[in-house]
Amino acid sequence: MATLIESLQKHFSGNESCICITGSGGKTTALIQLSEAYAAQQKRVLVSTTTKVRHPEDRDYHCDHYFWDEAVFSYPCKKGERVFYAKRGPIKAEAPPLEDLERLKEYYDVLILEADGARGRGLKLHSGKDPVVPSFTTATLAIASFSLFGQSLSEHCFGCESLDDRLIDEETYSLLLTHPEGMQKRMKGVCAILFNQAERTDRTKIENIRTQFPNLPLFFGSLEQNLLIERNII
Repeated sequence: MATLIESLQKHFSGNESCICITGSGGKTTALIQLSEAYAAQQKRVLVSTTTKVRHPEDRDYHCDHYFWDEAVFSYPCKKGERVFYAKRGPIKAEAPPLEDLERLKEYYDVLILEADGARGRGLKLHSGKDPVVPSFTTATLAIASFSLFGQSLSEHCFGCESLDDRLIDEETYSLLLTHPEGMQKRMKGVCAILFNQAERTDRTKIENIRTQFPNLPLFFGSLEQNLLIERNII
């Protein structure tokens, strides 16, 4: 059986020139694992952001080279290499101009962009300004944690302040899939929705959500274990 990352790569096959990762509960882990998998296929991979991410000193992105300025354009990336490019902010690494990222598509086989922020929470409802998914995006991976059943919505869902506080249940995940500010917001290209940490919950809950939304490209699995538990075949 294919691993989670292998399944996502197959799903995105032919459309991986710019993959945006949105949502919460595993975005950076997915970015690192996908970049590693594409580099292993001898692709030239650029890792970046359209919002903000932790500085490489605070989070190891496992890249071969790091750039903070236009020197990235003169670097001759080799097959199988991973290059990180962002602007150095005072607290976090910040998004370079979108025109820079679009231009870099000419130099790299795969761009993987972290296109959202959730302040470390496992679930998210977006605001008017996010996620930041560029027009040249060819695939989108939206992520949420599926391990929060019975936990407080207000504590674990960024952007849910306007909702009544309650315990997270299957209805919560249905809401995240259908709400206009939910997981499907601004998805472009070939889309996949990943419920991460699904190994920590009851299989019945997976089946209930999967069968409720048979026409959505849902993946249930574990980024930590690179494990695919279930998916919808679209």
